[in-house]
Amino acid sequence: MRQPGSRRRRGFAAAPFLAAAALLAASVAPARALALHGVDVPAQAEVAGKTLTLNGAGTRYFLFFKVYVAALYLPQKAANPQAIYAMRGPKELKLTMLRDVSGKELADKLNEGIKDNLSPQEFANFIPSLAQLGGMFGQKSEIKTGETVTIREVPGTGGVIAIDGVDSGGTFTDPQFFNNMLRIWLGRDPAEQRLKNALLGQSADSN
Repeated sequence: MRQPGSRRRRGFAAAPFLAAAALLAASVAPARALALHGVDVPAQAEVAGKTLTLNGAGTRYFLFFKVYVAALYLPQKAANPQAIYAMRGPKELKLTMLRDVSGKELADKLNEGIKDNLSPQEFANFIPSLAQLGGMFGQKSEIKTGETVTIREVPGTGGVIAIDGVDSGGTFTDPQFFNNMLRIWLGRDPAEQRLKNALLGQSADSN
């Protein structure tokens, strides 16, 4: 004979499983295209012949000003920075400017973000890449509203930066180039915590 309440107990036992299944389904849900402050953010990007998925996107603010929309594309979605750093395959971070910024100003902010998120030894090892980065942005007097800065990791090639679709500065051969750049946004002292959460897919940005 079925004991009273046995069905209820089975129902409660199944609840954790159902919750876990729902969480798993959410974690593997396909990325959706977004529109932030008039910037279209596609659900996918093509890098080195591979299709990457949008991990997250958000807005960089400085004081009350919107500076750029950032979008991170990966081989598969991840919500943990360490998992992203260890991930193999191509990756892409795309910044779409929401205001005019001088090349030097942007380079200075990137250098500052890198220094804030690397150990002294890591920073010392990264100085050649920083010099290359500074020279590249120094040639760009202004990055205008609507233009893009795209940072890519291309397996077998290295790090590549394109400004408004044009590859600039050659190849960055440091194997940690992309990850070190990504730490500006995902590191222990990120450019903006709200943007870090958005890039990790942990919160939604809105207009």
